[in-house]
Amino acid sequence: MVTWKAIYVSCEIKVGENMKIWTRLTNRHIKSRLLIGLSIFSVLFVFVTQLQFLNPFVSSWDQVDFSLAVHRFDLMAMQPHFPGYPFFILGGKFIYLFVANPSEALTVFNILFYASTLFPIYKLCRAFLSRSYSSLTTAIIYSSSYCLIMVNQPMSEGSALSAFWWYVWSLLFALKTKNTKAILFPLALLSLMLGIRLSYFPFSIGILFLYYWKVKHGGLSIKQVIYYTCWGVFFQAIWLTGLVISEGSLIGFIKLSLAFTSGHFNDWGGSIETSKISFVTRFIIFIGNNIFWTGMASKHFMIASMYLICFIVVLSRIYEKQRVNRPFMTLLYLMFISYFVWALLGQNIDKARHALPLVSLLILFLCIRLFTNRVTLLILTLSGFLLGLQIYHDVNLIREQATESPAIYKMNNYVQGMGQPVILYTWEETRVLQYLNAPYTHKRIETYQLFQIDSKYFENRTVLLTDKVVKGFISQDVSLKGKIEKVKTFQSNELFEPVYHDITLYKWVGK
Repeated sequence: MVTWKAIYVSCEIKVGENMKIWTRLTNRHIKSRLLIGLSIFSVLFVFVTQLQFLNPFVSSWDQVDFSLAVHRFDLMAMQPHFPGYPFFILGGKFIYLFVANPSEALTVFNILFYASTLFPIYKLCRAFLSRSYSSLTTAIIYSSSYCLIMVNQPMSEGSALSAFWWYVWSLLFALKTKNTKAILFPLALLSLMLGIRLSYFPFSIGILFLYYWKVKHGGLSIKQVIYYTCWGVFFQAIWLTGLVISEGSLIGFIKLSLAFTSGHFNDWGGSIETSKISFVTRFIIFIGNNIFWTGMASKHFMIASMYLICFIVVLSRIYEKQRVNRPFMTLLYLMFISYFVWALLGQNIDKARHALPLVSLLILFLCIRLFTNRVTLLILTLSGFLLGLQIYHDVNLIREQATESPAIYKMNNYVQGMGQPVILYTWEETRVLQYLNAPYTHKRIETYQLFQIDSKYFENRTVLLTDKVVKGFISQDVSLKGKIEKVKTFQSNELFEPVYHDITLYKWVGK
């Protein structure tokens, strides 16, 4: 027989269970809101910092090329150098209408374009994660310190990375959409990306995978593949035709391209003699320094430690089943491997910036694995601490980059203050000195024989050489013992300029 007491106890149990469920849902809702709020605040804080501390310096050959091109686009005068980076320069020219300094105009374009990637990065994350963890992943990727350093320079890497994220998202969009016209979207964005940085061409494999997937699943015929390939050629022809017209003729453009590529990979005077190191050494430098220590950790011990712990956590959960968007994850892996091989074998490993897209993809892979399935308190604590560390490091680096003079600026100020007639022989530094309108005589020199002849015309001046010139002479089997005297060393942050962050000035005392 059912009594009132039994009914009361039964109701009390049900109410208790419902309260537990409600409390659990409420806690989950609050946690989700907190993660989203933290992510939005982090991104906004970094974005405002980027605009507040604009980098006013032009400290490398490439940066001079880009800045001069904002005034006048001329490939023959290396404004910029081949292949021209037309969409990047076009963006800089537009911002130059509102920002007086050409290098700052390029930097602002980078910052604004990079900020736009919040949408595609978030959408990519949503293919694997919930709203809250997608927001957190987006904030971690966006605030990656080394990426922000490159974005805050008048270099094409920042815009290229931005175009890359939009391109990857367009591939996902085209994969998911049954309408084959969506293929035009990634084809157009591929043209935009390559028109900003041609060395990203290995990512074109994404289009091939898209074709393969659509044909295999009956969404595309071979005839349509040919049709859309023609559209792809047309999109690429837009910026290539513009470059040919700017050069005057197709023959002239081809000659210029051959002249540039034949000498572009000369490592004379470089900090690492990449042609002489073994493949194993090159591989270790590329993985250990370019991708992890510089790219992911931006040479910060605590950030490196957090990423290492995250990798360990992922390895400990490697046997857990993961909800995978299989075709898209396969596409991401394929593009990662393709560019990895190209960057390892075909790019200058002195410059870690060539690994930027690999760094961003690797962080995406890591976060997807961390935030799929069961997210523990340890994982939340690690990711929150990592985000906080990155933002703290971001602010310090962005401020330092905008306020501390590069080593070449310090050298220029020192030579100007010597109060005596000088002749300074340099390697690539001369390009920056020309841009700065250095009032003293300076020349780019490549061979010791030419130096011997040329320096005779300046016997009444103090002859100075940079360490890159000295290294170049030594590589030509020239003994400089007793012929040079160290004057002064100038230094700046290696993250901002990997090759010319440390410049030593020498005085020629020999005959």
